[in-house]
Amino acid sequence: MFDNLRQQSMDNASHEETPAAPSAIQSRGLSLLRDLTPQQRFILALLFFLNVTVLGCAALFVFGRVALPF
Repeated sequence: MFDNLRQQSMDNASHEETPAAPSAIQSRGLSLLRDLTPQQRFILALLFFLNVTVLGCAALFVFGRVALPF
């Protein structure tokens, strides 16, 4: 039973695919953005902008550059 498992794992290890080249990964990422409609791109850009602004404001509060008016 264990001999069969070892043989199967050796066969699977030899048939594994090599990782994709960086250029293939970059082109796939760009194609995902190209496939979006203009409305989807706008919402994605808006969410990214809001994420950066919220994290920036949180960082200002954490580092004490801005204080809440209490």
